[in-house]
Amino acid sequence: MKTVSLFGIILMILMVGTPAEAEAQRRTTKRVTVVKVDRPAKRKIRRHNKRVKRRRLRSLPAGTRAVVYRRTNYYPVRGMYYVSRRGAYVRAFPPVGFRIRTLAVAPVRIVVRNRPFWYAQGVFYVKQNEEYMVTETPVGAVVPELPEDAEEIDFSGITAYELNDAIYQEVDDGYEIIDLLEEEQS
Repeated sequence: MKTVSLFGIILMILMVGTPAEAEAQRRTTKRVTVVKVDRPAKRKIRRHNKRVKRRRLRSLPAGTRAVVYRRTNYYPVRGMYYVSRRGAYVRAFPPVGFRIRTLAVAPVRIVVRNRPFWYAQGVFYVKQNEEYMVTETPVGAVVPELPEDAEEIDFSGITAYELNDAIYQEVDDGYEIIDLLEEEQS
């Protein structure tokens, strides 16, 4: 008899205590409102399985001198720049702000929105005080040709080329820059 009455008391405490606990939980629960924001769809880039010639040198030509910028040695060879990586020299594009007195190849002068640029081997320059300074790639510029290491891609359904974080589309008189790739934030 004692077990039945003890069991009844526990059951009654549980029944009486539950509504109060449930009410307390309802009061402390925060409501979350989800707002959907329309953002422009990211453009899809699909790389073709074509083998792209990546420029790599085992050694530098005799007399090659490094151009130091932000503690990195850039080695200019035939209009392109290389950096040392794991015992070899790999093609690299100099960052915005990089300066050099002369270019190894003749640059092409391009005017975009009334502003002159010089283009050579996938890099855009502006001329400042007898030096060439690497600048942001201007969207809308049309270049006569692309270097061999431009990679063919599928860019939102159109055939395009990627080089130095810029997307080029073939047009009648060359290749037009239609978009820039953004660095992913980590």
